[in-house]
Amino acid sequence: MFMPTVSIENLKSGEKTKFEINGIKLMIANINDAAYAVQRYCSHAESDLTEGNLEGCVIECALHGAMFDVRDGKVLSLPATQPLKTYPTKIENGMILVDIPEVAESA
Repeated sequence: MFMPTVSIENLKSGEKTKFEINGIKLMIANINDAAYAVQRYCSHAESDLTEGNLEGCVIECALHGAMFDVRDGKVLSLPATQPLKTYPTKIENGMILVDIPEVAESA
């Protein structure tokens, strides 16, 4: 079910924000006016990825430097070995919507 999160106007290209829906903690990023949603915590050490540096489509974990592609959650560098969980997004009427499963898994 697609749920509203933040306005694309309030999340400029190259920016990221944290958001929680039904207990699922997300990082939402705007990359060239396309929205992406991934689990908010690093798959390596549970560090909040919104504290890391976003360069293009790559988020770097501030704790140990693991890097991920926010478009597909793919691991780009160690020490992480597990990809990030991703969530489908769409933009409607200026709002970023994220598809959240009805039975939320902990992310």
